[in-house]
Amino acid sequence: MTEAELKKELKEGRLRRFYFFYGEEAYLTTHYAAAVADKAVGNTELAAFNLQKFDGQEASLEAIEEAVEALPVMAERKCVLVRDWDAASGGQAVQDRVKSLLADVPDTCVLVFWQDSVVADVKRNAKWKAFLSAAEKAGAAVAFPRKTATDIVRLLTGGASRRGCSLSPDNARLMIERCGSDLNLLLNELDKLSALAGTGEITRSHIEAAGYKNLEASVFDLAKAIQQGNYEKSYSIIDKLMGQKEEPVSVLAVLTSAYADLYRAKTAAAAGERAENLVSDFAYRGKEFRLRNAARDCARLSVSTLRECLEVLAEADTRLKSSRADKRVVLEETAAVLIVLSRGGERPRAGGGLLR
Repeated sequence: MTEAELKKELKEGRLRRFYFFYGEEAYLTTHYAAAVADKAVGNTELAAFNLQKFDGQEASLEAIEEAVEALPVMAERKCVLVRDWDAASGGQAVQDRVKSLLADVPDTCVLVFWQDSVVADVKRNAKWKAFLSAAEKAGAAVAFPRKTATDIVRLLTGGASRRGCSLSPDNARLMIERCGSDLNLLLNELDKLSALAGTGEITRSHIEAAGYKNLEASVFDLAKAIQQGNYEKSYSIIDKLMGQKEEPVSVLAVLTSAYADLYRAKTAAAAGERAENLVSDFAYRGKEFRLRNAARDCARLSVSTLRECLEVLAEADTRLKSSRADKRVVLEETAAVLIVLSRGGERPRAGGGLLR
């Protein structure tokens, strides 16, 4: 079953006896598990008595079986939610019992297995494949793959409209660049910005003044300042990151990924390919904006310069992880060398460390 089909059935009030929700978008597995529960037990005073929740990592199979078989309290049906059941664990006897449970859910119960942090490896793991097959026969299995940037833009603009304000696609993309593609975080930000905008438009000023900016977005700002040869802005961003207690190793890792984006976009252009064609090759799904930005920013840098930049970053990583050098100093030295290279200069050889 697709998400669209699931949404249609729920809107029409049609419920199956069993659902299995899994995939990369944990926000959506959580959302739809709650939506099924709401449809199953309603908002009556007895709803709390007819909704049972289990942590699949801790609950026994016996407890889940008993809950499914128990009759609802003065209602047509009940709902049993099981979060993070691990089908890959347990022996054949457990697997067989679970399959029997799914195949024989009574009409008085709606059973939902949904994955939050436990990954359902339905493509490679034999036990998960068998579980998925049983789930599809018993009811509905819905996968929620990572949303593309276009999907998320549509979700944010539509969400703003439902909250009584407006959000342009460009500003939705800005939110993604600053927050990343995590739907939980983005929708929490949308709630905050909608309250700020009231019945008006969520503007770029709102997002930049009150919106969250994650480590990745901050370090990509650093990469851009370095590429522009701006010492003052580069050191200001490093100072802010250190003030926020960000780990230098993490900062350097994101900075390296920014330069890897540039190198990939540059080599793709040299081969006559569009940067967007790299989405599936390097897992950019949901982060397509990184390739667009890299394609825009790599023009001023040659392939050989980008290779040398990556060498500088690799050496810095080694220093951070294997020496007692001051980590902030390593970051600042790295930024200085990258700025020199971005300006078309040669890498300094005097001194020690990166500036040897």
